[in-house]
Amino acid sequence: MDKTITTDRLLLRAFTLEDSLRVKELAGEKEVARMTENIPHPYPDGLAEEWIGRHEILRENQQAFVFAITLQSNGELLGTVSLFNVSHTDAELGFWLGLPYWGHGYCSEAGQVLIAKGFEQLQLSQIRARTLTRNKRSEKVLLKLGFRPTSEILEKVKDELETVKYFALSRNER
Repeated sequence: MDKTITTDRLLLRAFTLEDSLRVKELAGEKEVARMTENIPHPYPDGLAEEWIGRHEILRENQQAFVFAITLQSNGELLGTVSLFNVSHTDAELGFWLGLPYWGHGYCSEAGQVLIAKGFEQLQLSQIRARTLTRNKRSEKVLLKLGFRPTSEILEKVKDELETVKYFALSRNER
């Protein structure tokens, strides 16, 4: 998959260790962590560096493609979008944005181009996604991207039971 991807407003690129403080700042917001399954709050020191440090090996092994979402205009880091759990037929879409960037269409814009690359370059037949049912903003993004809900399951998330809503988008549905 391409290492950088541009859209009308965004540049999707690999994270660098220089991004780690900004990742900690954005992901460390309580509301961002509350809306995700795997971002802890408080956000521990060193976690951003560890997370960024895994990206290249995942890319090399074709297991995940993680991109920093940045503004083309000034390079400002907004969040992340990724295809992960990649197999020869499918993958999962994930994303989060820093709180100041919610509601501006950045996840939809980044998700749309990454989905297209997944179907075209990786020849995926299906892309899956999931969100906590309380995260209505992410659900809205997924529906806008063409995903259809497939199930809701009560799961253990961050040591609490949460309802997780699952979605899917197949190549022939887009």
